[in-house]
Amino acid sequence: MNFARDNALPIAVRGGAHNVSGRATCTDGIVIDLTEMKGIRVDPVARTVRAEPGLRWGEFDRETQAFGLATTGGTVGDTGIAGLTLGGGFGWLGGRLGMTVDNLIGADVVLATGKLVHASAHENTDLFSNNSARPSST
Repeated sequence: MNFARDNALPIAVRGGAHNVSGRATCTDGIVIDLTEMKGIRVDPVARTVRAEPGLRWGEFDRETQAFGLATTGGTVGDTGIAGLTLGGGFGWLGGRLGMTVDNLIGADVVLATGKLVHASAHENTDLFSNNSARPSST
């Protein structure tokens, strides 16, 4: 981040590598490739998951389903979890569980300054929005 900023280079981020919009690449810039970041930790008691951005939905589903858990994911198993989640996330369970982003409870974010912060409903809320912060449709 610092090198790109200091040299006025464009940055693209590649998560799970199922990017159809073309934002995971750039010309004459730096691509931050997260595809090898595939760690996942399921907490079956808290019913939460910590997942890294290179993970794809098939990999996410395999780990969560071992504990009887699921969330709205994409309709294609090789879609990356990061891009789909940050893009909203429509999937088969959406009617029951909402969009993928509605199930996000926090994210570790690298700012343009290079600083790592956690964003949630309680920390760095300007970087995060969840259902409780959204107006009700009723």
